[in-house]
Amino acid sequence: MEITKEQISALKEEHGTIFKVTPIPGMDIIYKPLSRALYMGIMSKQMEGSVGDPEVETVKLCIVNDVPDDIFETRGGIATVIYEEIMKNSGFTLVESEEL
Repeated sequence: MEITKEQISALKEEHGTIFKVTPIPGMDIIYKPLSRALYMGIMSKQMEGSVGDPEVETVKLCIVNDVPDDIFETRGGIATVIYEEIMKNSGFTLVESEEL
């Protein structure tokens, strides 16, 4: 399920900045960064108790290409790996800090 240059161009046009992660050889997953609005929506649903796994929900909202429906059930760590990449590329992790 590798993605073509034409597909990448179309996804960039539709979503702006996108990233690719390959958690399983031959399976490219393309995602957009998590916006503040999406993040706040997920957190609100979590507070209400209306969201199952916030990592999976975040990943599902950010993935912009087709992936197998059962990918998160058949591969236990995939959601976490992709989630960490999404958070890193969305500015939710500290890159470097120093005392001044």
